[in-house]
Amino acid sequence: MKILSYKYKILAYFSIVLIATTLLFTYILIERESQLKIEHLTSHMNIYTDVINSSIAKNGVILLDSANIEKLHKIVPSNMRVTIIERNGKVIYENFTDEGISHDNHKDRPELVEANKRGKGSALRYSNTLKSDYFYFAKSFPDYYIRTALEYKTSILPMIKGDYKWQMYIFLILIFAIFSLIYITKKITKPFVALREFVSQIESGEESYNVRFPKDDLGEVGEKIMNAFKQLENTKKYKQELTHNVAHELKTPVTGIRGYLETILQQENIDPQTSRFFIERAYAQSLRLSAIIKDISILNKIEEAADKFEFERVNIYDCLTEIESDLSFKFNEKNIKFILNVSQDSAIDGNYLLIYSLFKNLIDNSLEHAGESISICINELGKADNQLLFNYYDTGRGVPEEHIHRVFERFYRVEEGRSRKSGGSGLGLSIVKNSIILHKGSISVKNRTEGGLQFDFSLAIDLMKS
Repeated sequence: MKILSYKYKILAYFSIVLIATTLLFTYILIERESQLKIEHLTSHMNIYTDVINSSIAKNGVILLDSANIEKLHKIVPSNMRVTIIERNGKVIYENFTDEGISHDNHKDRPELVEANKRGKGSALRYSNTLKSDYFYFAKSFPDYYIRTALEYKTSILPMIKGDYKWQMYIFLILIFAIFSLIYITKKITKPFVALREFVSQIESGEESYNVRFPKDDLGEVGEKIMNAFKQLENTKKYKQELTHNVAHELKTPVTGIRGYLETILQQENIDPQTSRFFIERAYAQSLRLSAIIKDISILNKIEEAADKFEFERVNIYDCLTEIESDLSFKFNEKNIKFILNVSQDSAIDGNYLLIYSLFKNLIDNSLEHAGESISICINELGKADNQLLFNYYDTGRGVPEEHIHRVFERFYRVEEGRSRKSGGSGLGLSIVKNSIILHKGSISVKNRTEGGLQFDFSLAIDLMKS
Protein backbone atom coordinates (compact mmCIF):
# COMPACT_ATOMS: atom_id res chain seq x y z
CA MET A 1 0.00 0.00 0.00
CA LYS A 2 1.42 3.38 -0.99
CA ILE A 3 2.11 5.64 1.96
CA LEU A 4 0.65 9.13 1.70
CA SER A 5 3.45 11.63 1.12
CA TYR A 6 4.32 14.20 3.75
CA LYS A 7 3.08 17.03 1.55
CA TYR A 8 -0.36 15.50 1.10
CA LYS A 9 -0.57 14.66 4.80
CA ILE A 10 -0.01 18.31 5.69
CA LEU A 11 -2.50 19.36 3.04
CA ALA A 12 -5.09 16.86 4.30
CA TYR A 13 -4.65 17.85 7.96
CA PHE A 14 -4.92 21.56 7.33
CA SER A 15 -7.80 21.11 4.87
CA ILE A 16 -9.77 19.17 7.47
CA VAL A 17 -9.11 21.86 10.08
CA LEU A 18 -10.00 24.61 7.60
CA ILE A 19 -13.22 22.97 6.42
CA ALA A 20 -14.28 22.06 9.97
CA THR A 21 -13.60 25.61 11.14
CA THR A 22 -15.53 27.05 8.21
CA LEU A 23 -18.52 24.75 8.81
CA LEU A 24 -18.53 25.56 12.51
CA PHE A 25 -18.32 29.27 11.79
CA THR A 26 -21.12 28.98 9.22
CA TYR A 27 -23.30 27.03 11.65
CA ILE A 28 -22.73 29.60 14.42
CA LEU A 29 -23.45 32.43 11.99
CA ILE A 30 -26.67 30.80 10.76
CA GLU A 31 -27.81 30.08 14.30
CA ARG A 32 -26.98 33.61 15.37
CA GLU A 33 -28.80 35.14 12.41
CA SER A 34 -31.81 32.89 13.00
CA GLN A 35 -31.85 33.87 16.66
CA LEU A 36 -31.72 37.55 15.75
CA LYS A 37 -34.62 37.11 13.34
CA ILE A 38 -36.61 35.19 15.94
CA GLU A 39 -35.99 37.97 18.42
CA HIS A 40 -37.11 40.50 15.85
CA LEU A 41 -40.20 38.40 15.13
CA THR A 42 -40.92 38.08 18.85
CA SER A 43 -40.73 41.84 19.23
CA HIS A 44 -43.12 42.19 16.28
CA MET A 45 -45.58 39.67 17.79
CA ASN A 46 -45.34 41.49 21.14
CA ILE A 47 -46.61 44.64 19.46
CA TYR A 48 -49.60 42.73 18.07
CA THR A 49 -50.47 41.37 21.53
CA ASP A 50 -50.54 44.94 22.86
CA VAL A 51 -52.69 46.09 19.93
CA ILE A 52 -55.08 43.17 20.44
CA ASN A 53 -55.30 43.93 24.15
CA SER A 54 -56.14 47.55 23.38
CA SER A 55 -58.91 46.46 21.00
CA ILE A 56 -60.69 43.97 23.25
CA ALA A 57 -60.22 45.39 26.76
CA LYS A 58 -62.03 48.33 28.27
CA ASN A 59 -61.38 49.14 31.93
CA GLY A 60 -59.99 45.63 32.51
CA VAL A 61 -63.06 43.92 31.02
CA ILE A 62 -62.81 41.68 27.92
CA LEU A 63 -65.30 42.75 25.26
CA LEU A 64 -65.55 40.04 22.63
CA ASP A 65 -68.68 41.19 20.87
CA SER A 66 -69.07 40.94 17.10
CA ALA A 67 -67.86 44.50 16.55
CA ASN A 68 -64.63 43.97 18.46
CA ILE A 69 -64.02 40.59 16.85
CA GLU A 70 -64.50 42.16 13.40
CA LYS A 71 -62.11 44.89 14.33
CA LEU A 72 -59.65 42.30 15.61
CA HIS A 73 -59.70 40.38 12.32
CA LYS A 74 -58.83 43.56 10.44
CA ILE A 75 -55.77 44.47 12.49
CA VAL A 76 -54.32 40.95 12.77
CA PRO A 77 -52.48 39.43 9.74
CA SER A 78 -54.37 36.54 8.16
CA ASN A 79 -51.54 34.08 8.88
CA MET A 80 -51.34 34.96 12.57
CA ARG A 81 -53.15 32.73 15.02
CA VAL A 82 -54.64 34.57 18.03
CA THR A 83 -55.77 32.89 21.23
CA ILE A 84 -57.14 34.53 24.37
CA ILE A 85 -56.85 32.41 27.49
CA GLU A 86 -58.10 32.99 31.01
CA ARG A 87 -55.71 32.76 33.93
CA ASN A 88 -56.99 29.29 34.74
CA GLY A 89 -56.01 28.01 31.28
CA LYS A 90 -59.46 28.08 29.66
CA VAL A 91 -59.54 29.27 26.04
CA ILE A 92 -62.13 32.03 25.50
CA TYR A 93 -61.19 33.01 21.94
CA GLU A 94 -59.43 31.30 19.00
CA ASN A 95 -59.44 32.71 15.47
CA PHE A 96 -58.07 29.63 13.63
CA THR A 97 -60.64 26.94 14.63
CA ASP A 98 -63.71 26.41 12.54
CA GLU A 99 -65.01 23.88 15.02
CA GLY A 100 -65.20 26.37 17.87
CA ILE A 101 -63.09 27.02 20.92
CA SER A 102 -60.73 24.28 22.11
CA HIS A 103 -61.79 22.77 25.42
CA ASP A 104 -58.28 21.64 26.32
CA ASN A 105 -56.80 23.41 29.29
CA HIS A 106 -53.78 25.45 28.12
CA LYS A 107 -52.30 26.25 31.51
CA ASP A 108 -49.36 23.82 31.03
CA ARG A 109 -48.39 25.11 27.59
CA PRO A 110 -44.65 26.08 27.66
CA GLU A 111 -45.24 29.60 26.43
CA LEU A 112 -47.92 30.20 29.12
CA VAL A 113 -45.76 28.72 31.87
CA GLU A 114 -42.96 31.09 30.91
CA ALA A 115 -45.32 34.05 30.53
CA ASN A 116 -46.71 33.34 33.99
CA LYS A 117 -43.18 33.56 35.42
CA ARG A 118 -41.64 36.31 33.30
CA GLY A 119 -44.60 38.16 31.80
CA LYS A 120 -43.71 36.92 28.32
CA GLY A 121 -43.01 33.50 26.89
CA SER A 122 -42.30 31.81 23.56
CA ALA A 123 -42.00 28.26 22.26
CA LEU A 124 -41.63 26.39 18.99
CA ARG A 125 -43.73 23.23 19.15
CA TYR A 126 -46.23 21.01 17.37
CA SER A 127 -49.93 22.03 17.53
CA ASN A 128 -52.21 19.04 18.08
CA THR A 129 -55.18 21.22 17.15
CA LEU A 130 -53.87 22.40 13.77
CA LYS A 131 -51.53 19.46 13.15
CA SER A 132 -48.50 21.59 12.34
CA ASP A 133 -45.44 23.21 13.93
CA TYR A 134 -46.06 26.72 15.27
CA PHE A 135 -44.02 29.43 16.89
CA TYR A 136 -45.99 30.77 19.86
CA PHE A 137 -45.65 34.05 21.73
CA ALA A 138 -47.73 34.64 24.87
CA LYS A 139 -48.05 37.72 27.06
CA SER A 140 -49.56 37.86 30.52
CA PHE A 141 -52.17 40.47 31.41
CA PRO A 142 -53.93 40.85 34.81
CA ASP A 143 -56.94 38.65 34.02
CA TYR A 144 -55.87 36.71 30.91
CA TYR A 145 -53.17 35.76 28.44
CA ILE A 146 -53.00 36.83 24.81
CA ARG A 147 -51.13 34.38 22.63
CA THR A 148 -50.12 34.89 18.99
CA ALA A 149 -48.67 32.18 16.76
CA LEU A 150 -47.27 31.74 13.25
CA GLU A 151 -46.90 28.48 11.37
CA TYR A 152 -43.22 27.55 11.25
CA LYS A 153 -43.10 26.05 7.76
CA THR A 154 -45.00 28.79 5.90
CA SER A 155 -44.30 31.90 7.97
CA ILE A 156 -41.21 31.43 10.10
CA LEU A 157 -38.89 29.23 8.03
CA PRO A 158 -38.85 31.42 4.89
CA MET A 159 -38.03 34.43 7.01
CA ILE A 160 -35.23 32.62 8.88
CA LYS A 161 -33.69 31.37 5.65
CA GLY A 162 -33.78 34.84 4.23
CA ASP A 163 -31.08 35.87 1.78
CA TYR A 164 -28.01 33.76 2.39
CA LYS A 165 -25.77 35.24 -0.29
CA TRP A 166 -23.04 35.49 2.32
CA GLN A 167 -22.91 31.69 2.31
CA MET A 168 -21.76 31.83 -1.30
CA TYR A 169 -19.06 34.30 -0.29
CA ILE A 170 -17.95 31.96 2.49
CA PHE A 171 -17.81 29.13 -0.02
CA LEU A 172 -15.70 31.21 -2.42
CA ILE A 173 -13.39 32.23 0.43
CA LEU A 174 -13.09 28.57 1.41
CA ILE A 175 -12.10 27.60 -2.16
CA PHE A 176 -9.55 30.43 -2.22
CA ALA A 177 -8.19 29.33 1.17
CA ILE A 178 -7.81 25.72 -0.03
CA PHE A 179 -5.87 26.80 -3.13
CA SER A 180 -3.75 29.09 -0.95
CA LEU A 181 -3.17 26.15 1.38
CA ILE A 182 -2.06 24.01 -1.56
CA TYR A 183 0.40 26.71 -2.61
CA ILE A 184 1.71 27.23 0.94
CA THR A 185 1.99 23.47 1.53
CA LYS A 186 3.93 23.08 -1.69
CA LYS A 187 6.26 25.87 -0.62
CA ILE A 188 6.66 24.56 2.93
CA THR A 189 7.40 21.01 1.81
CA LYS A 190 9.99 21.99 -0.81
CA PRO A 191 12.89 21.41 1.62
CA PHE A 192 11.52 17.95 2.49
CA VAL A 193 11.08 17.10 -1.20
CA ALA A 194 14.65 18.23 -1.88
CA LEU A 195 15.91 16.28 1.14
CA ARG A 196 14.10 13.16 -0.05
CA GLU A 197 15.66 13.60 -3.49
CA PHE A 198 19.07 13.96 -1.83
CA VAL A 199 18.54 10.74 0.16
CA SER A 200 17.43 8.96 -3.03
CA GLN A 201 20.63 10.05 -4.77
CA ILE A 202 22.66 8.73 -1.84
CA GLU A 203 20.81 5.40 -1.92
CA SER A 204 21.32 5.10 -5.67
CA GLY A 205 25.06 5.56 -5.23
CA GLU A 206 25.41 8.89 -7.05
CA GLU A 207 28.62 10.72 -6.20
CA SER A 208 27.60 14.23 -7.26
CA TYR A 209 24.61 15.76 -5.51
CA ASN A 210 22.86 18.43 -7.57
CA VAL A 211 19.89 19.02 -5.24
CA ARG A 212 18.70 22.61 -4.91
CA PHE A 213 17.14 23.62 -1.61
CA PRO A 214 14.81 26.66 -1.30
CA LYS A 215 16.16 29.88 0.17
CA ASP A 216 14.41 29.73 3.56
CA ASP A 217 15.15 28.48 7.08
CA LEU A 218 14.22 24.86 6.35
CA GLY A 219 16.10 25.01 3.05
CA GLU A 220 19.14 26.31 4.91
CA VAL A 221 18.92 23.34 7.30
CA GLY A 222 18.68 20.96 4.33
CA GLU A 223 21.65 22.64 2.68
CA LYS A 224 23.69 22.24 5.86
CA ILE A 225 22.74 18.56 6.10
CA MET A 226 23.82 18.00 2.50
CA ASN A 227 27.07 19.92 2.99
CA ALA A 228 27.79 18.01 6.20
CA PHE A 229 27.25 14.74 4.34
CA LYS A 230 29.49 15.89 1.51
CA GLN A 231 32.13 16.80 4.06
CA LEU A 232 31.82 13.37 5.65
CA GLU A 233 32.15 11.76 2.23
CA ASN A 234 35.17 13.89 1.42
CA THR A 235 36.67 13.11 4.82
CA LYS A 236 36.10 9.44 4.18
CA LYS A 237 37.83 9.68 0.80
CA TYR A 238 40.60 11.78 2.40
CA LYS A 239 41.05 9.09 5.09
CA GLN A 240 41.21 6.39 2.43
CA GLU A 241 43.71 8.41 0.42
CA LEU A 242 45.70 9.27 3.53
CA THR A 243 45.81 5.62 4.60
CA HIS A 244 47.09 4.68 1.16
CA ASN A 245 49.65 7.49 1.13
CA VAL A 246 50.81 6.78 4.69
CA ALA A 247 51.26 3.11 3.88
CA HIS A 248 53.17 4.08 0.74
CA GLU A 249 55.35 6.60 2.58
CA LEU A 250 56.08 4.30 5.51
CA LYS A 251 56.94 1.45 3.20
CA THR A 252 60.12 3.17 1.95
CA PRO A 253 61.85 3.83 5.29
CA VAL A 254 60.65 0.53 6.79
CA THR A 255 61.91 -1.39 3.75
CA GLY A 256 65.23 0.52 3.89
CA ILE A 257 65.73 -0.15 7.60
CA ARG A 258 64.89 -3.82 7.13
CA GLY A 259 67.22 -4.12 4.14
CA TYR A 260 70.20 -2.54 5.91
CA LEU A 261 69.71 -4.63 9.05
CA GLU A 262 69.26 -7.87 7.09
CA THR A 263 72.50 -7.16 5.22
CA ILE A 264 74.37 -6.71 8.50
CA LEU A 265 72.86 -9.87 10.00
CA GLN A 266 73.40 -12.05 6.94
CA GLN A 267 76.99 -11.04 6.21
CA GLU A 268 79.11 -12.41 9.05
CA ASN A 269 82.45 -11.07 7.78
CA ILE A 270 81.27 -7.50 6.99
CA ASP A 271 83.94 -4.93 7.80
CA PRO A 272 83.25 -2.31 10.51
CA GLN A 273 83.25 0.61 8.06
CA THR A 274 80.57 -0.96 5.84
CA SER A 275 78.59 -2.06 8.89
CA ARG A 276 78.63 1.49 10.22
CA PHE A 277 77.49 2.81 6.85
CA PHE A 278 74.45 0.49 6.87
CA ILE A 279 73.66 1.40 10.48
CA GLU A 280 73.84 5.12 9.67
CA ARG A 281 71.53 4.64 6.68
CA ALA A 282 69.08 2.64 8.82
CA TYR A 283 69.20 5.39 11.45
CA ALA A 284 68.51 8.07 8.83
CA GLN A 285 65.49 6.10 7.60
CA SER A 286 64.27 5.72 11.19
CA LEU A 287 64.48 9.50 11.62
CA ARG A 288 62.40 9.97 8.48
CA LEU A 289 59.90 7.38 9.75
CA SER A 290 59.68 9.24 13.05
CA ALA A 291 59.15 12.57 11.23
CA ILE A 292 56.29 11.13 9.15
CA ILE A 293 54.54 9.70 12.23
CA LYS A 294 54.99 12.98 14.14
CA ASP A 295 53.63 15.12 11.30
CA ILE A 296 50.65 12.81 10.73
CA SER A 297 49.88 13.06 14.44
CA ILE A 298 50.01 16.88 14.30
CA LEU A 299 47.75 17.03 11.25
CA ASN A 300 45.17 14.66 12.76
CA LYS A 301 45.11 16.64 15.98
CA ILE A 302 44.63 19.93 14.10
CA GLU A 303 41.73 18.55 12.07
CA GLU A 304 40.01 16.30 14.60
CA ALA A 305 40.89 17.67 18.03
CA ALA A 306 41.67 21.35 17.52
CA ASP A 307 40.09 22.20 20.87
CA LYS A 308 42.83 20.19 22.61
CA PHE A 309 45.49 22.79 21.74
CA GLU A 310 46.25 25.27 24.51
CA PHE A 311 46.51 28.92 23.49
CA GLU A 312 48.66 31.64 24.98
CA ARG A 313 50.16 34.97 23.99
CA VAL A 314 52.92 34.11 21.49
CA ASN A 315 55.67 36.58 20.63
CA ILE A 316 56.39 36.02 16.92
CA TYR A 317 59.83 37.62 17.02
CA ASP A 318 61.00 35.42 19.91
CA CYS A 319 59.67 32.33 18.14
CA LEU A 320 61.54 33.17 14.91
CA THR A 321 64.80 33.93 16.67
CA GLU A 322 64.59 30.54 18.38
CA ILE A 323 64.08 28.85 14.98
CA GLU A 324 67.04 30.84 13.57
CA SER A 325 69.21 29.59 16.43
CA ASP A 326 68.06 25.97 15.95
CA LEU A 327 68.77 26.03 12.18
CA SER A 328 71.89 28.19 12.15
CA PHE A 329 74.17 25.25 11.32
CA LYS A 330 72.06 24.48 8.21
CA PHE A 331 72.10 28.12 7.14
CA ASN A 332 75.90 28.10 7.39
CA GLU A 333 76.18 24.71 5.70
CA LYS A 334 74.19 25.87 2.64
CA ASN A 335 75.39 29.48 2.69
CA ILE A 336 71.84 30.79 3.25
CA LYS A 337 71.16 34.36 4.35
CA PHE A 338 68.26 34.60 6.83
CA ILE A 339 66.53 38.02 6.87
CA LEU A 340 64.02 38.79 9.62
CA ASN A 341 61.89 41.96 9.39
CA VAL A 342 59.50 41.41 12.28
CA SER A 343 58.77 43.78 15.17
CA GLN A 344 60.11 42.61 18.50
CA ASP A 345 56.73 43.17 20.18
CA SER A 346 54.62 41.33 17.52
CA ALA A 347 52.35 38.94 19.40
CA ILE A 348 49.17 36.92 18.76
CA ASP A 349 46.92 34.49 20.61
CA GLY A 350 48.06 31.04 19.55
CA ASN A 351 49.67 27.71 20.26
CA TYR A 352 53.43 28.16 20.51
CA LEU A 353 54.35 24.72 19.16
CA LEU A 354 52.11 25.16 16.11
CA ILE A 355 53.42 28.67 15.39
CA TYR A 356 56.95 27.33 15.74
CA SER A 357 56.11 24.40 13.44
CA LEU A 358 54.45 26.74 10.91
CA PHE A 359 57.54 28.94 10.38
CA LYS A 360 60.01 26.06 10.72
CA ASN A 361 58.21 24.02 8.02
CA LEU A 362 58.31 27.00 5.65
CA ILE A 363 62.03 27.37 6.28
CA ASP A 364 62.64 23.60 6.02
CA ASN A 365 60.84 23.61 2.67
CA SER A 366 63.27 26.25 1.41
CA LEU A 367 66.29 24.46 2.90
CA GLU A 368 65.34 21.18 1.24
CA HIS A 369 64.12 22.36 -2.16
CA ALA A 370 65.19 25.96 -2.94
CA GLY A 371 68.91 25.29 -3.32
CA GLU A 372 72.06 26.75 -1.79
CA SER A 373 73.45 30.31 -1.55
CA ILE A 374 69.97 31.84 -1.40
CA SER A 375 68.16 34.29 0.89
CA ILE A 376 65.18 33.52 3.11
CA CYS A 377 63.13 36.53 4.20
CA ILE A 378 60.23 36.90 6.63
CA ASN A 379 58.43 40.27 6.61
CA GLU A 380 55.74 41.62 8.91
CA LEU A 381 53.43 43.75 6.73
CA GLY A 382 51.19 45.29 9.40
CA LYS A 383 47.71 44.77 10.84
CA ALA A 384 44.23 44.71 9.28
CA ASP A 385 40.87 43.53 10.66
CA ASN A 386 42.37 41.78 13.70
CA GLN A 387 44.92 40.05 11.44
CA LEU A 388 48.70 40.24 11.56
CA LEU A 389 49.98 40.10 7.95
CA PHE A 390 53.20 38.40 6.80
CA ASN A 391 54.99 37.34 3.69
CA TYR A 392 57.68 34.70 3.44
CA TYR A 393 59.89 34.12 0.44
CA ASP A 394 63.12 32.58 -0.67
CA THR A 395 65.26 33.44 -3.71
CA GLY A 396 65.60 29.84 -4.83
CA ARG A 397 64.36 27.88 -7.82
CA GLY A 398 60.59 28.11 -7.17
CA VAL A 399 57.96 25.61 -8.33
CA PRO A 400 56.64 24.99 -11.89
CA GLU A 401 53.33 26.84 -12.34
CA GLU A 402 51.39 23.65 -13.16
CA HIS A 403 52.25 22.29 -9.69
CA ILE A 404 52.02 25.40 -7.52
CA HIS A 405 48.32 25.03 -6.67
CA ARG A 406 48.99 21.60 -5.14
CA VAL A 407 51.93 22.36 -2.87
CA PHE A 408 49.73 22.23 0.27
CA GLU A 409 48.49 18.68 -0.47
CA ARG A 410 49.71 15.87 1.76
CA PHE A 411 52.62 13.86 0.31
CA TYR A 412 52.43 15.76 -2.99
CA ARG A 413 55.74 15.87 -4.86
CA VAL A 414 56.65 18.22 -7.64
CA GLU A 415 59.18 15.59 -8.67
CA GLU A 416 58.64 11.92 -7.87
CA GLY A 417 60.90 10.77 -5.03
CA ARG A 418 61.91 14.32 -4.14
CA SER A 419 60.88 14.27 -0.47
CA ARG A 420 62.28 10.78 -0.05
CA LYS A 421 65.75 11.96 -1.18
CA SER A 422 65.55 15.02 1.01
CA GLY A 423 64.35 13.08 4.01
CA GLY A 424 61.21 15.18 4.56
CA SER A 425 57.83 13.76 5.54
CA GLY A 426 55.96 15.38 2.62
CA LEU A 427 53.53 16.94 5.12
CA GLY A 428 55.32 20.18 6.02
CA LEU A 429 53.32 22.64 3.88
CA SER A 430 50.08 20.85 4.74
CA ILE A 431 50.86 21.47 8.41
CA VAL A 432 51.61 25.13 7.58
CA LYS A 433 48.21 25.64 5.94
CA ASN A 434 46.24 23.82 8.65
CA SER A 435 48.05 25.66 11.43
CA ILE A 436 47.21 29.02 9.83
CA ILE A 437 43.56 28.02 9.41
CA LEU A 438 43.45 26.94 13.07
CA HIS A 439 44.69 30.43 13.97
CA LYS A 440 41.83 32.00 11.93
CA GLY A 441 44.12 33.12 9.12
CA SER A 442 44.61 32.46 5.42
CA ILE A 443 47.53 31.70 3.10
CA SER A 444 48.38 31.87 -0.61
CA VAL A 445 51.46 30.93 -2.63
CA LYS A 446 53.07 32.20 -5.83
CA ASN A 447 56.33 32.22 -7.75
CA ARG A 448 58.27 35.47 -7.52
CA THR A 449 59.20 37.18 -10.77
CA GLU A 450 62.70 37.65 -9.31
CA GLY A 451 62.89 33.91 -8.61
CA GLY A 452 61.90 31.80 -5.68
CA LEU A 453 58.65 30.95 -3.89
CA GLN A 454 56.55 33.42 -1.88
CA PHE A 455 53.85 32.75 0.75
CA ASP A 456 51.46 35.52 1.83
CA PHE A 457 49.56 34.72 5.01
CA SER A 458 47.80 36.15 8.04
CA LEU A 459 47.21 35.14 11.67
CA ALA A 460 44.46 36.38 14.00
CA ILE A 461 45.82 38.70 16.66
CA ASP A 462 42.98 38.08 19.13
CA LEU A 463 41.21 34.74 18.59
CA MET A 464 38.26 35.84 20.73
CA LYS A 465 37.43 38.56 18.19
CA SER A 466 37.71 36.33 15.11
